[in-house]
Amino acid sequence: MPTPPAPQREYPVINDPARPAWHFHPPAYWMNDPNGIFHHDGWWHLFYQHNPGGDEWADMHWGHARSRDLLNWQHLPIALHPQLAAGELHCYSGCCVPDAAGEPRILYTSVPPAPGRATQVMATPEDTTFQSWTQHVATPVLDLATHDGPAFAGDWRDPYVFQAEGRTFMILGALLGDEAVVPLYENPDGMLRDWTYRGILLRAPQTEVPFYECPSLVPHGDRWILFVSPCREMAWHSGTLDLVNYRFVTARHGRFDASRDYYATQAKVAPDGRILAFGWVRHFPKNRGWNGCLGVIREVQLDATGDLLTTPLAELAALHTGETVFPPHQLTTERHQLPWVEASSIRGECIFTLNPGSVLQLKLAGVSLRIDEAGVQFADHPVCPLPPPPDGPVRLEWLLDRSVLELFVNARAVCTQVVAFPVPPVLTVRAEGAATLDSGRIWTLRGGGTA
Repeated sequence: MPTPPAPQREYPVINDPARPAWHFHPPAYWMNDPNGIFHHDGWWHLFYQHNPGGDEWADMHWGHARSRDLLNWQHLPIALHPQLAAGELHCYSGCCVPDAAGEPRILYTSVPPAPGRATQVMATPEDTTFQSWTQHVATPVLDLATHDGPAFAGDWRDPYVFQAEGRTFMILGALLGDEAVVPLYENPDGMLRDWTYRGILLRAPQTEVPFYECPSLVPHGDRWILFVSPCREMAWHSGTLDLVNYRFVTARHGRFDASRDYYATQAKVAPDGRILAFGWVRHFPKNRGWNGCLGVIREVQLDATGDLLTTPLAELAALHTGETVFPPHQLTTERHQLPWVEASSIRGECIFTLNPGSVLQLKLAGVSLRIDEAGVQFADHPVCPLPPPPDGPVRLEWLLDRSVLELFVNARAVCTQVVAFPVPPVLTVRAEGAATLDSGRIWTLRGGGTA
């Protein structure tokens, strides 16, 4: 007698109380890197690495959604499918930009079965709503076998296209000898098909950085911000872009997030000039029918010294509903329990004043914070510097969406943490030395829409 088929595993996707309510995620299954973000005709288009057949990494496609306000999303058909007949096993990360004729073009890394070498491939839209795409796998725009640059080894992927001084450039991640590098290419006519190698913008020994994944580069006045995912905490570099000698000169650098639960940022300049950073929240429990979501979209800018400032998307205020206000009071070494809202999705902020030498310790949704003159330490993550020293107001902001907690301190130190749901319904604070809670508020958040 034949063995009966194994029963289909049922995933509690829709009713899983731990699944974020307003953070973007696919209808089901796996999501990782945000890809190809672009704005066209009033719509934001978001693509993302997606496994449509399971809640673990495999079989990389490009999922697709669009939004007018970055809060309410409409799911669209999967944009890129591995072209198995053309020898393509995965559609890895990339970007979407207009060519010189104004037509959106996806550039992504096409991965063949081993031992084949990855190529950089173009996809073109088949309709004006960008819901169907043709993948030109057989005619890559960059191929290690024919490109005019160094003999990059191993991985060579994640293209990102940008404009500078009226010229069109591409960066990606690569390995050169024993270094991880970010090479620069230039396209002569803006049609995105022909690329000339120009040099290396960033490099590090592989003993320090195994690979620079998902690089993106955006202008900020006369300076530039380079984001990289170095197989550890997300990093940023600010500095100048020298297009005579094809160099990026780093002036300042730091971690974009203290936790490895946040990764693979892609930054874009919005039509209103804001720099927006899209990132992936990861490390959720397995076998739930979903895994991964988009972090809160962040607005970023540089201060006068070149340090990065980052805050949650301004549009998020449209999700606010009820408000609870904290009374100001002097803090002591005794543990103070602050008001809490019985809701699974909340936003809060507290403003503290710390005298020199004081230490502030908080616990929020099970995650501990320590703030002193050395900086901010989130749980057991490395200390995030908080210049200037916190001898004045310290502003803590948090976003809690079921199992995703995002913390911002003075717009300089940020931590994204996947937490066990339900979280402890308590916020406590205590101080060593003179410190006060000047003000505080909590809002409940309604869920963003998906269709």
